[in-house]
Amino acid sequence: MPINNKLHMIRSEDREIDMWEKYRHESKQTICIIGVLTLSVKLCKADGHFSTQEEAEILKIIPHEAQQRNILRNIMAEANKDINPITHDAQNLKSLLKNEHPEFLEFIIAVLYRLAHSDNVYSQSEDDDIREVARIFDVQKSISEKILEFFVKTFNKIKLSISKKEKSNA
Repeated sequence: MPINNKLHMIRSEDREIDMWEKYRHESKQTICIIGVLTLSVKLCKADGHFSTQEEAEILKIIPHEAQQRNILRNIMAEANKDINPITHDAQNLKSLLKNEHPEFLEFIIAVLYRLAHSDNVYSQSEDDDIREVARIFDVQKSISEKILEFFVKTFNKIKLSISKKEKSNA
């Protein structure tokens, strides 16, 4: 997906901004990419920090050419200063896409889930944000996802139990 290459639209500003207001005159494709970047940044910072590892992971996920990397970084820096909650961005993205691309909305949820785990810190706030975005996008969990979630939770409990036993035996 090409990114609108207008350098004039990327400005480094120290004040808070509204990404949807700033980019409202761009193409639907550009706004969609900016929306995904904004959701990604807000999710990554939900646990209290937006790491360089998370930034690198976002750059791996969003298709771009080498010369667009700095533009994407500038957009992410702006998204980090956006004044609106993640739900605002999800609602705007859903309104923009309507019901034309439900598979893309599912892909966004998968991306958010991947990003939430990329720094090995999966917080309750990240989980809450993903669930709220999925609700806004009307993305429901499949049976296989529910089963997988059950096994992951069970595995994590077993792992924690073993770790506690090892510490008490040490």
